[in-house]
Amino acid sequence: MTAPARYFPVEPAPLRMQAGLIRFGTELGNGARDRLFFQVDDERPRYLAAKRATSPSRHVIAGGDDLANRARQSAITWMRETLAREAPDALRDADADHDARDPIEAIARAVQEDVAVLEHGGGEGRAVALDVRFPSGWRPELLAGASFTRIHAPVPGFAKDDRVSRSMVSSMIGRGPYVRFVWTLSADDALDHHPDSGLRRDWEHAVRAWLRVERQITVPLDGASVFLIRTYLYDVATLDDAQREVVREALRVMPDELREYKKLPTRDTFDRVIGR
Repeated sequence: MTAPARYFPVEPAPLRMQAGLIRFGTELGNGARDRLFFQVDDERPRYLAAKRATSPSRHVIAGGDDLANRARQSAITWMRETLAREAPDALRDADADHDARDPIEAIARAVQEDVAVLEHGGGEGRAVALDVRFPSGWRPELLAGASFTRIHAPVPGFAKDDRVSRSMVSSMIGRGPYVRFVWTLSADDALDHHPDSGLRRDWEHAVRAWLRVERQITVPLDGASVFLIRTYLYDVATLDDAQREVVREALRVMPDELREYKKLPTRDTFDRVIGR
């Protein structure tokens, strides 16, 4: 039995939305699993069931031009070769999924990660395939064909300067592979936080809290890149005292604009929920 990997990217400082890129494969406390693009653990049945419970609209293919087609094929080849090494059972499940509409959906429905494919022809990265079943409060199906910059445009402080934005995008989609982490807090353990899912609990009625962490991996390919997003949920009760104190301090110093965007509780609300 394999428990999910543990990541704690919270820092007791004002949270800034930035690339925060780490060279993929860097040891982050989980041994060999930190060197896997696709992590498989005991939670896999829950993840796959939750994916299949979402709307089919979460899977979108955009663009029928040669650049888009080549980008998707490059991504499919890379994902199949990687799964053959890392998770052959998942690859067999993908091959047996005759209900999937295309190979990308078949793969996405067999792994715990969400998947996006970007094409680089325009220099900014164009989303030509999206299979994002576990978004944290956004609508991925509306961003098919969008540039990487446009996808992140609603995020407060995410490189609003054009020059900085281009440099960040170049790093995130054209180099690497890299891993980065983003975090938030939730009042429920639902994986699917799409605005239409109805699964997200508000903090006013919260009785428990979870640290929600996304492990985001960017993999550059020939004319394309694969973007993998693995969502982890850790009951705050399983954090140690020092980690909970870091979360409290991060909430205290967080800019209001970012708190509102991430729908985070105040520190007082967090303290009430965890019974401090």
